[in-house]
Amino acid sequence: MNSALYNGLSGLKSNQFYMDVIGNNIANVSTNGFKSSTAEISSLFSSVLSSTSTSSNDIGMGASSQTTALNLTQGSLETTDNTFDLALEDEGWFGVVSSDGSTYYTRAGSFSVDASGNLVDGDGNYLLTTLGNNITATTLDAATLEGFGITDSTSTLQAYSITQLDNVDLGSISSQSKVTLPTILYYPPVATSEASYGANLDPTITVDTVSLDLNAADYPATVTPSTTNTVTLSGTVSNTTAALDPQEGDTVIVTLTDADGLTQTISTKLDANLAWNISDYSVSGLNTTSDLTVSSAVLQTSQEVANEDHHTMTIIGPDGDKDTLDMTFTKVVPQGTTGTTWNASVKIYSYYEDYDSTKTYDTSKYYVDETAKKVYEIVDSQTGQLTFGTSGELTSNTIPTLNNGGTTLTLDLGTVGTYDGMISSTSIEKSNVADYNGSLEGYLKSYAVDENGNIVASFSNGESSAIAKIAVYHFQNDQGLTQVSSTLFAESANSGKAIFYTDANGNNIAGTSIASSTLETSNTDLATALTELIVVQKAYSASSKSFTVGDELLQNAINMKSN
Repeated sequence: MNSALYNGLSGLKSNQFYMDVIGNNIANVSTNGFKSSTAEISSLFSSVLSSTSTSSNDIGMGASSQTTALNLTQGSLETTDNTFDLALEDEGWFGVVSSDGSTYYTRAGSFSVDASGNLVDGDGNYLLTTLGNNITATTLDAATLEGFGITDSTSTLQAYSITQLDNVDLGSISSQSKVTLPTILYYPPVATSEASYGANLDPTITVDTVSLDLNAADYPATVTPSTTNTVTLSGTVSNTTAALDPQEGDTVIVTLTDADGLTQTISTKLDANLAWNISDYSVSGLNTTSDLTVSSAVLQTSQEVANEDHHTMTIIGPDGDKDTLDMTFTKVVPQGTTGTTWNASVKIYSYYEDYDSTKTYDTSKYYVDETAKKVYEIVDSQTGQLTFGTSGELTSNTIPTLNNGGTTLTLDLGTVGTYDGMISSTSIEKSNVADYNGSLEGYLKSYAVDENGNIVASFSNGESSAIAKIAVYHFQNDQGLTQVSSTLFAESANSGKAIFYTDANGNNIAGTSIASSTLETSNTDLATALTELIVVQKAYSASSKSFTVGDELLQNAINMKSN
């Protein structure tokens, strides 16, 4: 009878414990990141009345609450509007540190930015990350601050500048710290250091009538008039290398100048031997008392003329302005049978000022665009040659690097032996393609978190940069963690120390993807919890009945002795 009383009492206690666990699960059914628990009940020792080799009739001595087992199944993921609502898509824990330096672990990823710019949870604990160390305090001028909408010169907000970083590598456990997200984060301009361009330089042979100055060896320097005021002179074109294909009948124009500065122009034709002759030509209009000077001799002929192709592209200057890379390609004539050669003149133009007609500009330093009425400073100027094979492929490029205001700029015009850049062909169609690195200055637009856990800052210039990596912790025995609150846990001797997973190269990794604007809901199964609650309620009532019946039997026994 005494056993019945103690069994009933133990049943009341253990079922009360079970009911408390279920009640806590139900209470946190809406708590993000909550992990439900299961109460574990065990039997107390039993008393053996007798036993045989085949059976025993031991009597149980009741039940006792032992511990709770943490249910680590993944809760469902729910989309939110907050960028810093984070959810782990597999096992692992976020790390947070309290103001007193205590470190806790949680699956509740509801974070926000506090007044100081720190990422914190709802209790003010700081999210632990590996910092990219690519943000430094800086001072910005008034014009730059206006880009952030700050016009108050007395503003006390600290400005920061950033160096671009694609990814932050997860550091060691001991290197994790809180992250501060600046309000004024500036992306400094980055000058172009690499530019590429592709186009088709048309090698079609163009023939036109040209006027060429004869070489001085092809005509006499002076001529002596006769007593009848006539002149006779002759010459050739054999020393004039600019004449590519002179023909019989081409015109030679000779200008004579007398001592008084008066001039007379005489024309003649090339003969079959490509020589020319002027005989007894009257110069009575000139002062013939002294020799006349042949001030010029010009050949008019039809021949191939050099094609010129002009191309421009945008690059970024060191001050963040959009400058112009100006490229002029001039075909070398005549061409051989193995392809074409083009002389290249490459210049960097930076806007200087609007054109002022009252000023005189040094053309060695400035380029004046009279059409656009703008003046550009010539930052650098280089020359070189491009050669192309018979099929139009690039075979060589001698254009050197350029100086982009202190930054070395390499101009890639294609791979030798291929058609991926500049070509020179009459049969291949190719669109002009330009690309360059560098960036304009940028103003912070927003923060985000990528699936790798990088906290990424986005800027008005279209650039973005990681600034920190969110740490994801793991344990040898997650069940051994000590529960501090409904969603916070602390490591214990039973859980083991927090660790990071590593890849094949030994680098620390998160081991799971992180979803932004997403929260993991409680994993409490409300239907199961309510069912368990009914069962425990019945068990509690039954235990109380057992206690009552045992008490009545004991009372009857006492009454029997009294009688």
